[in-house]
Amino acid sequence: MRTLPPKWILPALLALYSLNFMDRSVLAVVGEAMKTDMGFSDAELGLLHSVLLITLIFVIFPGAVMNDVWKRRKFIALCAAVWSMAMAGTAMAGSFLSLCCARIFASANEGSTGSGGTAWLSQYYPASKRARVLGMFQMGAPLGMALGTLLGGAVLSLTGNWRYCFFLFIIPALVLAFVVYRLPDEQRPAGRDYLSGIPVLLKKRTLVITACAGGFFCIIKYAWQSWLPVLLMRTYFVEPSTAALLSACFLLAGACGPCLGGMFADFWGARSPGGRVKAAAVCMLLILCTKLVFYICVGRISLWAICLLGMLDSVILMMPIPLYFSITQDVVEDRYRGGMTGLLGTMMFLFGGAWGPLLTGFLSDVLGGGGQGLLYAMALLQVFAFLAFLCYLFEIKTYLKEKV
Repeated sequence: MRTLPPKWILPALLALYSLNFMDRSVLAVVGEAMKTDMGFSDAELGLLHSVLLITLIFVIFPGAVMNDVWKRRKFIALCAAVWSMAMAGTAMAGSFLSLCCARIFASANEGSTGSGGTAWLSQYYPASKRARVLGMFQMGAPLGMALGTLLGGAVLSLTGNWRYCFFLFIIPALVLAFVVYRLPDEQRPAGRDYLSGIPVLLKKRTLVITACAGGFFCIIKYAWQSWLPVLLMRTYFVEPSTAALLSACFLLAGACGPCLGGMFADFWGARSPGGRVKAAAVCMLLILCTKLVFYICVGRISLWAICLLGMLDSVILMMPIPLYFSITQDVVEDRYRGGMTGLLGTMMFLFGGAWGPLLTGFLSDVLGGGGQGLLYAMALLQVFAFLAFLCYLFEIKTYLKEKV
């Protein structure tokens, strides 16, 4: 079978990674319709978002190991096919339990592409460009969220049926599985002693501290992704299609965030040995400030004004995404790049990322529900931005000691 040109590696991995976030954003847009159709509470809807993230705690590291010890392109392609079947299962689910089961299998995409794509690109491109390239790859998160939000809003508006939104993902995932299978990859053999080296990775304090910071950050990021359209519907009383369009504007603006964050980290890293970690700390402070301003303004200023403020907020929110990946890739040798990413992802979801949507839904119910309860719940989560800032400050000396 003919191999595709190397220039296809980044676009193909970016497209497949984006699908993962398109699916999540569609769920955010159709959540209110799904809740009405199937009789969910806010807490159950939050659990439906979180069940995929909780599953990732258990599948990211095994997936990363498979990426290192088997052919990455084969494993990622296989998981893309599994993910497409999970989309069919989501669309045809008849109960809350069957929906949860489908969302569990929907973790296959991120469980393979996140670690495999990061390792693939980190090996293919030089270290001096690492944060920028990973920033382009991580654009898949905001781009996917924006496109998924638009798609979900448009299909729901046209058909009135939330199930059709998920059927649309099946064919694109299968096509990308075929493309990834044909990509070139000069993957280095993991070696027979690969597994014996995993405990060494766990001893790296840079990994543990970065995972704590990243986990705190992901509580904010995934809560934002899951509940933003619902927040706009409840506070500004707009239709789902309008909330989807506005949310997509936020997220499309945020698509440049990972690139800006990557360039910022590479620039500071070239001038200071601990520059990447310092850049991450600054980003978390910026997020704390812009998020608090945004939530104070929601419901108090016009819809179009909040849209402009939300676009700026989204850019800053997405900036730290490539930073924690590049920080941990700086302290590991080539054959463990996938394993390191897998450990990072597992620990990030365990330390907070998996619980963001569920925690938001629970707090919303406790605080009275509706627009006000949801707004207060999302605002309270910003304490985690400050905790992430403290983690990065504490990490600087450790990073300098362990940097390869």
